[in-house]
Amino acid sequence: MEDATSQTISLLWPGESANAAAKVPLLRHDRAVIDLGLDGLAGWLSIEPRYNEATKTILATLCDQPDVITYRLDVLDDFLNCPGLDAALEAQLPALAQLGYIGDAHRPMETQLHQAVSRLGELELYVVCVRQFRQLLVAAGDALRSTGLRRLRDVLVAREADPSFQALAAELPTLGAEVRNIRSVTIGINLDPQLLPMEATLLSISAQRFKGPSASLLGKLLGVGHDEYQGIAPLHSVPAASSGSGIPTHNGQGVNPLLVPLFKDLNDVLESVAKPLLKVLTRYIKHNGQFLTTLEAQIAFYLGAARLIKQLRAVGLPMCRPDVAPVDERVCAVKDAYNFNLALRLLDRHPRADLSRQVITNDVEHGSHGRVFILTGPNQGGKTTYTQSVGLLQVLCQAGLYVPGSQARISPVDAIFTHFPVEERPSLEAGRLGEEVKRLGDIFTRATRHSLVLLNESLSSTSPGEGLYLARDVVRALKLLGTRVIFATHLHDLAVDLDTFNTAHPGDAIVVSLVARSVQEASSGVQARRTYKIQPGPPEGLSFARDIATRYGLSFEQLEKALQERNAIPPRVA
Repeated sequence: MEDATSQTISLLWPGESANAAAKVPLLRHDRAVIDLGLDGLAGWLSIEPRYNEATKTILATLCDQPDVITYRLDVLDDFLNCPGLDAALEAQLPALAQLGYIGDAHRPMETQLHQAVSRLGELELYVVCVRQFRQLLVAAGDALRSTGLRRLRDVLVAREADPSFQALAAELPTLGAEVRNIRSVTIGINLDPQLLPMEATLLSISAQRFKGPSASLLGKLLGVGHDEYQGIAPLHSVPAASSGSGIPTHNGQGVNPLLVPLFKDLNDVLESVAKPLLKVLTRYIKHNGQFLTTLEAQIAFYLGAARLIKQLRAVGLPMCRPDVAPVDERVCAVKDAYNFNLALRLLDRHPRADLSRQVITNDVEHGSHGRVFILTGPNQGGKTTYTQSVGLLQVLCQAGLYVPGSQARISPVDAIFTHFPVEERPSLEAGRLGEEVKRLGDIFTRATRHSLVLLNESLSSTSPGEGLYLARDVVRALKLLGTRVIFATHLHDLAVDLDTFNTAHPGDAIVVSLVARSVQEASSGVQARRTYKIQPGPPEGLSFARDIATRYGLSFEQLEKALQERNAIPPRVA
């Protein structure tokens, strides 16, 4: 039978799956982290800034095991659906943080006595945390549905019932009182006939501090005003640090007592006091709070996720638990999806507004009827926002979180590759096009049929003719690979006559045209109005270049008028 004190638990990795965590790919050093805005997303999900890095690591770890993702979603459901559980767990986080600090054994200048006191404090806090966590999880009763939190509850119940834990809990008050009641020591110093100190011995340890000198030596000898804790004359004290003295300060107030010869010797004497305590504490060496401290960041992760889900629902935006499909199904079907980062920015600006009218939702339909999507449409029509949103859906799902949408079925991917525009650097030897082609080539050295590839205005650094020629070859290769793709592009001809394209080229991934829709409005003074709705259909061949030019005063008519007003050109003759 497994020892109760050796049982461990993770709210992210069930059972043996924890051993596979190190094998899961990371996006941390990939362009996808930047292009998908994972740094900002981690900040939104973190209930405190100190959890940002841990949260980012969870997001960037693309868990591709459906059973693990489901395990996490079940835990999140408990955080959402068990009344008061989230607040109760959040209240325990400071104790877990303190337990982790005390349990750190790598602090400099720590003597055996300090180690004993630290270990004693760790065990005291460990006992408190086990009891409090056990109590709140037991109080949740049958409302707890997840395997993760039920397993944690079982482990805590078993630990508290373990005889060695009960013995530890019973002995700690006595041990703590013995150590914390030490306020002074009495040292006996033997002198030779010339009154020179020859040897010293520890006489007693007391819970009372010695008082400053007030009695005379004669009065002390005659017993006048006798008080055994009243001093006769000062002997030594820790000197205050002075500027430029070269003596290290202690807590910013004075020197470290261990650097003063007398106190260093006294510390050596007190080491003997620590030995019996350490001997007692050794009996409980198998007890430690490490299994609890590792839960701190995990609990904070779920707390942040549950908080955001509630906030987004409160402002009218759908958040749903995804149905995790098998990897080989290669599907991402989401109803009413939207860009998570965009929604969070709007939430920050309007925390109580109804965002259902401000955030445009779209469906995502990656599956057997289409896996490679060519997305065209007007400038600033929502192509980049949609493309990023698909990547965020995948990241959130594989982190074990709800996704933005009303209904979702998603297969895990083994990697996410992004190819978004980057700032041109003069140091690039091959130029911007060469850099684009190199980055695309790198994707093909790693992508599989179970990956997700997001291309945003790729091959835009060359002429339309050359870009179209290169883009067609890229799409042919992606179709052959069978991976999921969103290719947002200004090359409208790339999405023309895809029925013929699909028939002419091998591969089981069907290429489909998506369009960022626009509505013609003759009375608006511009060519059309953006709807930000992404729907299947042939490319419209419409650009908002004229609209953008008019908005910024760069249409021919506006430029001509400006030149005439400053007499740079003569008025046009009718």
